[in-house]
Amino acid sequence: MENYKKWIPVLTKELNRFMKTAPSISPIHKNDHIKRVWVTSETLCKKLNGDQEIMVATVFLHDLGRHQGLEIHGEKSAELARPILEKVGFPSEKIPIVLDAIGKHDYTTPNEARTSIYAKILYDADKIDAFGKIGIQRHIQFYLRKGKTPAEILEMLEKRWAGLTLPESRKVGKAAYKIVKDYFLKLQKQQTRKAQKLTKRKIRMRQRLGR
Repeated sequence: MENYKKWIPVLTKELNRFMKTAPSISPIHKNDHIKRVWVTSETLCKKLNGDQEIMVATVFLHDLGRHQGLEIHGEKSAELARPILEKVGFPSEKIPIVLDAIGKHDYTTPNEARTSIYAKILYDADKIDAFGKIGIQRHIQFYLRKGKTPAEILEMLEKRWAGLTLPESRKVGKAAYKIVKDYFLKLQKQQTRKAQKLTKRKIRMRQRLGR
């Protein structure tokens, strides 16, 4: 087994322990999200010859602040990650790099502030998880059902795609982006046609009543 993989069960255990007492669990940032972000991050880190030990710790602890009820949560996640990394005996010289990447993965952080490859990978992999079939499900559950229109969701998706920092991320996420974009484009067209038909019916009804 590659050395960095030993941290996966260790960090999973710590993450599960943390979430048992976390005050506000975010349902779309639980273990399934972490695992998907890790798959993408591991692929990108290999392509870019990064340190996978740093990468795995960055991914598994990046959303701790989400479970404190915070949307802008990078700095809080980094704060909460430090004692966990120290507790499990993670290499001390790598901890600052991990915390830097976690602390800068919010969408409010300017891209130029993400100077390390790990910060860039985490940010991109986190955004790529909003694409594909899982992305469709997430956007229906947390945006469409809460009143966002397909047009608004498409705008959000385009901003996420445009905001990716690495060309390698675009290659990895291109197919998944196309899946989610195509779905909401079709939904937008269907809703537009329905609205047009309804408008025509109302016009015909008014014309009949006017006679």
